[in-house]
Amino acid sequence: MPTATQTRVTCPNCGTQYPAIVEMIIDVQENPDAKMRLLTGRLNAVQCPNCGVAIVVATPLVYHDAEKELLITFVPMELGIPKDQQEKVIGDLLRQMPTQSMKGYFFQPRTALTMQGLVEQILHADGVTPEMMEQQRQRARLIEQFLQTPDEELEALVKEHDADIDGTFLQTMGLFAQQAIAGGQQQAAEAILATQQRIMQLSTYGKEIIADAQQQEAVVREVEQKIRALGQQPTRADFMKLVLEFADQDEHLQALVGLVRPAFDYQFFNDMTTFIGQAPADERDGLEALRDRLVELTQAVDQEAQVAMQESAALLQAILQNPNPDAFIQENAALLDDTFMAVLSANIQHAEQQGNIEASARLKSIYQKVMQVLQASMSPELRFINQLLSAPSQADADRLLKEQASNFGPGLLDLMDALMQAFEARGETMLVERVKALRGQVETALAN
Repeated sequence: MPTATQTRVTCPNCGTQYPAIVEMIIDVQENPDAKMRLLTGRLNAVQCPNCGVAIVVATPLVYHDAEKELLITFVPMELGIPKDQQEKVIGDLLRQMPTQSMKGYFFQPRTALTMQGLVEQILHADGVTPEMMEQQRQRARLIEQFLQTPDEELEALVKEHDADIDGTFLQTMGLFAQQAIAGGQQQAAEAILATQQRIMQLSTYGKEIIADAQQQEAVVREVEQKIRALGQQPTRADFMKLVLEFADQDEHLQALVGLVRPAFDYQFFNDMTTFIGQAPADERDGLEALRDRLVELTQAVDQEAQVAMQESAALLQAILQNPNPDAFIQENAALLDDTFMAVLSANIQHAEQQGNIEASARLKSIYQKVMQVLQASMSPELRFINQLLSAPSQADADRLLKEQASNFGPGLLDLMDALMQAFEARGETMLVERVKALRGQVETALAN
């Protein structure tokens, strides 16, 4: 089903005309990301290639959510389309939608007179009440007030509104920053994030969040040191000792399972059950409770991993379906993590195994685009390591080492150690071995 079309846009700032892809049909089940772009003001946002000014292209829209039996049509008043022509335009869009799933609500679509009205109808269907919408508007007004306040007056304003600053408030600020980035307003986004950080430092809620984060980081560092002390090839018995050491420290247990989830496999729990059976009778209840807690933690980590895989798979599908994948990848750079890369690589491998040359080529093209975005945001050290890992041959890796290794100091080795630990925690033994081999070469190159 076609959901977008190409049009020509005239920049209101410099008068440059340029082509743009605009989405006119938002089908939530087929493209859930389009709904998010609509709700956050990023739908049909384009940027002038000449002067960089970003605008939102006004266009007729049809919004469809089959799960909620919701069909809304919207024709922007600024387009000046006569009433009879509006009906024809909307009718043409509706005829592009699949007929096999049509129900009664298809023949009585709702109408939105304004974009705000469209958004409010969608939110209302999602269970967002008018009171919640008003709270969000008040939150937005307060954020604008903070952004317009000089730095020397910010502390007093934070103190005045301290009770209004909570997780939702700070998340809304983050969303504003994302919208600014999507609209090409990098400077505005940086100003929002800087103000957000300042509010975190000054508000009661922000101070608590910072303190909690620092405490969690300290726990993770402590557990990492304990794991590192086990050596290169720790055994299940070694991890059992750590579990017993952290028996009364739940945050440490959480960090341990999160860092080395593969260590807690079926055999580990079998060994632990045997250990409990051999323990003194008065200790068994406590050990069984400890085992049950470990099971809960491993299940939680596995569930998070499964959700992350599903979200990454959905993101890949959104990229494949998007008419402008380059811009979409750039907008969603924060979501391009290790899980996404694993899903993308698995899809490439599957396409190759199936002999689907077209799908393989398209997925490889996306891989290259994603890598360009990721490398642009990497530190020089991480970018160099990535270049070594992706070198076509050992000769190419040797050439990179000879030409560039001298640009980096011992911190490069520390980063490689951290990467090995991260790969080992995820059970990626092949990557561990590759980084380990490269580390020896890097260490030699830095010594020369």
